[in-house]
Amino acid sequence: MGSIKQMLSSINLNDLLKIFDLQISIAVLLFFIIFRTVFSKIIIKTYYKIIKSKKNPKDSNMYRPLNIMFILIGIYCMIKILPTNAQVLFVMNKIYKLVIIFYVIKIFTSLISTDSIFFKKFFKDPTNKTVNMFLCQIAKFIIWIIYLFIIFAEMGYAKDLSGLVTALGVGSAAIALAAQDLVKSLISGVTILTDKPFVIGDWIEVDQYQGTVIDITFRSTRIKSYNNSVVTIPNSVITSAYVINWNRLTSRRFECILNLSLETPSEKIKKVVKEIKVVLENDPKVIKETIQVSLINITAYSNDIKIVLFLKEAEYVPFLKAKQDVLCSLLFLVEKENIDLAYPTQTLYVKRKEELEQ
Repeated sequence: MGSIKQMLSSINLNDLLKIFDLQISIAVLLFFIIFRTVFSKIIIKTYYKIIKSKKNPKDSNMYRPLNIMFILIGIYCMIKILPTNAQVLFVMNKIYKLVIIFYVIKIFTSLISTDSIFFKKFFKDPTNKTVNMFLCQIAKFIIWIIYLFIIFAEMGYAKDLSGLVTALGVGSAAIALAAQDLVKSLISGVTILTDKPFVIGDWIEVDQYQGTVIDITFRSTRIKSYNNSVVTIPNSVITSAYVINWNRLTSRRFECILNLSLETPSEKIKKVVKEIKVVLENDPKVIKETIQVSLINITAYSNDIKIVLFLKEAEYVPFLKAKQDVLCSLLFLVEKENIDLAYPTQTLYVKRKEELEQ
């Protein structure tokens, strides 16, 4: 009993308070670690309730940043409870504020994406992927620039944000002068947004390049060509060149010339012209009002029948199939009428010496 009394008397009240504070701080940290998922789900479910969504909270982009943020809150509360040097606590407050703001921004920017429920719910044009992608990029860029200003302000390098904004504006002007091509591409990107000559997924032709648009950024546009290679074209080049958007077509022009041999009788030529019109009018892929069939020329080796029409297939691969069907129908008709197709020939007449002497 005496030894126990001596041990208790040797323990200072301050030491007991320190032990008690340590236990409380550890308990608070464990509380936030254990219940971080519960708090995160409550916040996400409340948000989903507001926007009327039934999505699983764990599938949200906010779930992971919220978990980390609640752990950081627990660490901060633990440090505040423990007796800490005032200078260390001041630095910790600065760091903690910046880290918490960072994760708040992470949570907020997770809502700014073309696939997010928030974006689909409140933006008026959820179908235009190109416009939505630019809006998301601009919004995220502005938010992170604001966070950069906050860091400078907290570190004491800027007395107020207005001065930093002015300095940044002057610096931006100098950079713009040194990178005029980049600025042109950025302005061209805005022009593509407003004029909308194409969107992601369209098949376009720019100068010697053709392909499917797979990405549009501030500076350039990427297309996937025939051989699956990805071509990056600056936006300034696109706005200064002719752009053909094949996806905007409702039909495609088909044209060919049948070169019939010179031995083909005129009556048979008239008959073939009529039969070609009948065959084409009965083809469901051909627009009847656009059919033109006529004898246009008689050359040194052929009678030329020109066929012009429009096919209903606007996409490239179906158009090729429809074109093949029309050509096969024409060949079948020519074979049925026993008409020979002409090819370039030349006749050479040779006189004998006796004929020349006469």
